[in-house]
Amino acid sequence: MSSAISPRSRPSEPGLDRRSVLAGATAGLLVAALPARAATEPSPELAQLIARITEGAVPERARITLDIPALVENGNSVDTRILVESAMTEADHVRWIHLIAEKNPFPDMARFHLGPRAGRAEVATTLRLAASQTVTAVAALSGGGFVMTDADIVVTLSACIDGG
Repeated sequence: MSSAISPRSRPSEPGLDRRSVLAGATAGLLVAALPARAATEPSPELAQLIARITEGAVPERARITLDIPALVENGNSVDTRILVESAMTEADHVRWIHLIAEKNPFPDMARFHLGPRAGRAEVATTLRLAASQTVTAVAALSGGGFVMTDADIVVTLSACIDGG
């Protein structure tokens, strides 16, 4: 009798099974497959949508943070937080924050109206994302300017897909 353990009966190491390794490798390939783009160059469609939202003004890439995971297993529920640096006083506050998901069936996802009484220019919500894409946050400031940021998100299981 042999005392060797066959490969099928070998106890698995905790946290390292074939499914975990394959999921990690797939996620790595998806991230590597994202098209490289400069952070200051949105797609033409996204640029047109931003111009419509800001009435032609070019938003500055500063003072705004979009906290969203870079890799999402399920596009049906993506926790998102947007924070704009603002004193939130009558003279200096955020008027609204707009969220855009360019590959969703309806890219204009949400618009949150704020004012000085909000205390903080911070919004947290849960999104549905149709596919891997860029999510953009644009905020309007009381002084007439706009700020924006974006993040590339890889979605492994898409949401917002019609069944018919």
